[in-house]
Amino acid sequence: MHSYHKEATVGLLVLLGVTGFVAGTVWLKGKAFGNPPMVRVAYHDVRTLKEGSPVRVSGALIGQVESITLERPGRVIVSFTYDDDLVTPTVGASAQLVGVGMLGDMVVDFDPGQGAPLGPDQVIEGTVANGLLDTGAGLAEQASTTLASLNRMLDTGLVVDLRRTLRASEQLMRYLSDRQDGPTAEVNATMRQLQATSARLDTTLIGIDAPALSARFDSTLQSTGELTTRLAAMSATIDSLLGRINRGEGSLGKLVADSSLYVELRQTLRATRALVDTLSAHPERVGITVRVF
Repeated sequence: MHSYHKEATVGLLVLLGVTGFVAGTVWLKGKAFGNPPMVRVAYHDVRTLKEGSPVRVSGALIGQVESITLERPGRVIVSFTYDDDLVTPTVGASAQLVGVGMLGDMVVDFDPGQGAPLGPDQVIEGTVANGLLDTGAGLAEQASTTLASLNRMLDTGLVVDLRRTLRASEQLMRYLSDRQDGPTAEVNATMRQLQATSARLDTTLIGIDAPALSARFDSTLQSTGELTTRLAAMSATIDSLLGRINRGEGSLGKLVADSSLYVELRQTLRATRALVDTLSAHPERVGITVRVF
């Protein structure tokens, strides 16, 4: 009986040890006990995400990744647990993979969203944020492009062309700064001529008799005003004359307004033309009498 108790005690201790070892292993791996609520998210690439990685909401830890399953190339299903006392996933939820630290560890930034509660079989389409490694790769690509551009700029032909351009620029600057043969000399001569012209203009302006010029200008304006008045009176007279002619007043008006004169003139012209035609055809009809004294 005593031996049976010892064996039972040893067996119980071994069983407790195995149970503790398994529980500790599961705890170290981040596995949840029981049947906690879970959310499934699909990613095209999970990068360095692993089981046990934290799940955060607004930076606060609310769960962890339980499993990562490859459904097909380009689609990985990530299942994570969460504290249902803190968040309630909805159909408007989103989950983004974010890199943290220098080693590129990944965490899940979860947004419960708004709307109807998320069903147990529904899968959220997740996104992946660019991490430090992606940024470093972009910077490396830009650096490579910059180095290639610098190599092209250091081409021998380009350097020779730059040297020629610099020498030509130096010669141009020397020519521009030459006060004897350069454009500066012409500019100085032009400035001296302008100064002389300005002095002459000042002398001319001083010699002008301003009161006399003003009096002449006033007289000219007065003569222009009188001419304008006369032109206005002449225009009014012409308008009155034309009005009388249009109304048929006076001899000229009667000639213009009376159409019978036009008819009689046409008849006279026709008769004259007929007479000329007859005389041209029968010149013998013209009687010429010659008398001798």
